[in-house]
Amino acid sequence: MSLEEKIEELCASYPQNALKEAVLDLTRRYGSKGSHSTNVHRIAYLATRMPATLSVLEKVFSEIDVPPNVLDCGSGPGTSIWAFLDHKISSLTLIEKDEKFAALGKKIAPKAPFTVEWKTESFLNLKREADLILFSYSLNEIPEEYLMSVIEKAHALTSNYLVIVEPGTVEGFERIRAIREKLLKLGMSLRAPCPHHGKCPIKSPDWCHFSARVSRTSIHRVLKKGTLGHEDEKFSYLVASKEPFSPSGKRVLRAPLKRKGHTVTKLCTENGIEEKVFTGKERKNLSWGDLLI
Repeated sequence: MSLEEKIEELCASYPQNALKEAVLDLTRRYGSKGSHSTNVHRIAYLATRMPATLSVLEKVFSEIDVPPNVLDCGSGPGTSIWAFLDHKISSLTLIEKDEKFAALGKKIAPKAPFTVEWKTESFLNLKREADLILFSYSLNEIPEEYLMSVIEKAHALTSNYLVIVEPGTVEGFERIRAIREKLLKLGMSLRAPCPHHGKCPIKSPDWCHFSARVSRTSIHRVLKKGTLGHEDEKFSYLVASKEPFSPSGKRVLRAPLKRKGHTVTKLCTENGIEEKVFTGKERKNLSWGDLLI
């Protein structure tokens, strides 16, 4: 059974009006970082957010060869289990302090070809080691004063990778930028999306973010009042490694503007932000987020 089918099965146990109200309530709470206080809130979250998070994680992890042992900090309902199904990992440890949210994640989790272990605890006092440590939409839920302490601990505990995923907002990007500066000072290499180790050239009011397309199920369209069969999830992210790596190339920062006979792209390069016009065959295949070598 697919993730979408499992979510629809859970939603069938609740009246649609109750789920709609829960979605509105979650939206109202978002700015204050409110918790998912009831089961209907958790299921509404699954229906509206989990497929989008999965699409983002699949896109982010296409950038690297995922190592054997992964630690997911603030795992929520275990979306990363689904994201790693096509990767050759051996173990995944999920840290989620909300016991009921973790229980819901276990209920819908697929049978994975790797070991899955759940830990009901906070990642603020992280002590577990792994080859890759992931923070997916979880750092925005902790007090700002703990952020760099958590990053320092994660850096000490990972044998190689740190992966950070944040909402594709100005606030999410600024958090990513601050972490980027910290990890460079700690001696890590940047793997994605940055094509260089220089100072981030993005200037306000602009911000660095990308997009992942999400197919909408019928319940998703109902709860989010959508009319299209898809939505585009905006996100900011950072992949860094202890293993030395020299990034290169040019990253496409926005959806290319395709015109008759040419395509205009905005690129992040080692020389700063550039705008380039493509006129050859390659212009037809350009996509937001591509790394051009």
